[in-house]
Amino acid sequence: MYETVKKNAEYTVFTKKSCTPFRILQLTDVHIGAGLFTRKKDKLALSAVEKIVKAADADFIIVTGDLVYPMWFSGGSHNNRKSAKKFADLMESLGVQWTFVFGNHDSEVWAKLSKSELADFYRSYPTCRFEKGDENITGVGNYPVIIENEDGTLNTVLMLIDSNAYLSWNFFSGFDVIHDDQIGWYKKTISDIGATYEEKGFISDGKIPRSLAFFHIPPKEFKDAWEKLYRGDKSVTYRHGFVQEKDNYFGYPKTKKSNFFAEMVRFDSCKGMFMGHDHLNTLSLDYEGIRLTYGMSIDYLAYRGIKNKISQRGGTVIDIFDDGSFDVKMLPLSDIK
Repeated sequence: MYETVKKNAEYTVFTKKSCTPFRILQLTDVHIGAGLFTRKKDKLALSAVEKIVKAADADFIIVTGDLVYPMWFSGGSHNNRKSAKKFADLMESLGVQWTFVFGNHDSEVWAKLSKSELADFYRSYPTCRFEKGDENITGVGNYPVIIENEDGTLNTVLMLIDSNAYLSWNFFSGFDVIHDDQIGWYKKTISDIGATYEEKGFISDGKIPRSLAFFHIPPKEFKDAWEKLYRGDKSVTYRHGFVQEKDNYFGYPKTKKSNFFAEMVRFDSCKGMFMGHDHLNTLSLDYEGIRLTYGMSIDYLAYRGIKNKISQRGGTVIDIFDDGSFDVKMLPLSDIK
């Protein structure tokens, strides 16, 4: 399907074959506990991941956060290295190249490994393409992955972003946002990649490269768009999925304003945003020129009673075509035989 090249120390490049979609599988909120009380649920989660990966037949897998769940008071362990090993060992055995962004639970304040240490652990696996990114930018893991066409032209830049965790050290402080320095990094990275391909004659002069963004915590504008949709506002187009969280909950940051969505609309590079965080939401819609999509989740552990819910569980398939256009569809676990 593709040829993978490590172009330099900064990013991975996939060369897409002509007339064949480049397929990304988005997984999210796997929540491996590796604790005293999570053995059965971890087995269910890992089995679900294996089935979805095999059914998707993807070229690349992106996990949008909360791979692990080091919550000792509910799972019986704070050892995120042990839970990370369970997940990464499975991914390595499946043989598909993959990467991820951090969610709010991957490295809680009491967890064994920090985000940076956890990143180094995952990076030790040959099929993992994670990059820690510029240490002077907020977060761990702000980095691009490039998809080229077979003739060397630039197709799409995948922008992996750390949407951070909490405003202070714990859940009760409220969720953090994508910071302004990360927004500046996004714009500069896209502009620099565009300039590189323009110099080679592989992109039109002055053309802003098309990008897709992957992160964990949704922006407030996702709920704004959904509210407009159910009021009948024609500026929003429904694509698929549902809002199934209690009281129509969207887990966006409530106490801190983010400029990310508005700046992406103005910049006009980002055509899709893919996230997780709210395990029961699977909604996908078009708003302000951007496709906003909740990935189907895996979680059997973090939400009380979620083990017995099925309509939200699965993966999300993103097919990217020769002209940079893309298609998104759900891959429910319940549909996989």
